[in-house]
Amino acid sequence: MRTSFPKLRWIAAMALVSAPAFAADLSLDNINLADYEALVQEFSANSQYSSVTPASSLGGLWGFEFGVVGGMTKAPDLLALVKRNNAGANFKDELYHVGGLARLGLPFGFTAEALYFPKTTISSIKIGRWGGAAQWTLTDAILEDFPIELAIKGYVTKTTLQYSQTVNNASTANVPVNAVVGFDNTLYGFQVIASYKLFIFEPYVGLGWMKAKGDLNVDASGNTTILNIGAFGSSKSASSKPSSAQVLLGTDLRLAFFSLGAEYERAFKKNSYTGRVSFRF
Repeated sequence: MRTSFPKLRWIAAMALVSAPAFAADLSLDNINLADYEALVQEFSANSQYSSVTPASSLGGLWGFEFGVVGGMTKAPDLLALVKRNNAGANFKDELYHVGGLARLGLPFGFTAEALYFPKTTISSIKIGRWGGAAQWTLTDAILEDFPIELAIKGYVTKTTLQYSQTVNNASTANVPVNAVVGFDNTLYGFQVIASYKLFIFEPYVGLGWMKAKGDLNVDASGNTTILNIGAFGSSKSASSKPSSAQVLLGTDLRLAFFSLGAEYERAFKKNSYTGRVSFRF
């Protein structure tokens, strides 16, 4: 993990720079339900909520933080499916996430959080993301003599993805047909976070649980679809609702009003890395 953290400062920029190539090479021509369930888990791992912050609160009422978070999730299943459709596709086994972060301190150790990335079209891909969370730092309210900071957090996040591709399979009688593929991923869950203040650093660990819902829809003429559901024929839509435990490991560094964070997340058997640059007041 130590060797992965230096990458984090570049991830937000890479997410935007890589999006045109991602859109051009993302093509899933013939997937079954098992393929789709694997994709939902991978996209959910990339969409999990993270503000890359420790258990401590913002220090009381009207404390405020704003900044940017960005990260990457390894996506070998998506790469395998893209390569199965087009072995020459210029596609990497990486998914990116990025968003603006705002946090607000409230009474009794509560902190309200929001993540937002507006719906943006780059090349032929349209993507948007929002999320919200409420954190309660117990050591600010009822466990004031506890030697470490301890907090619980609940959250919800939604990511939407839409792109265009050509479908050429049995549903089109092997005639190329243009289609628009839409994917909505909704995720909610909770975390328990513990951290320890050490000079300007605050390392932290966390455990959590999350439930995801992934909905896929193919908008195209006739019976055109990318979904092959075996004995049931084909379908223009599919839904999957996986769940997973979550492990967090990260650190926060604060210099006056400026703060940096780095975090490793493990969920749905996938590894994610997220970084944060923010200002706290």
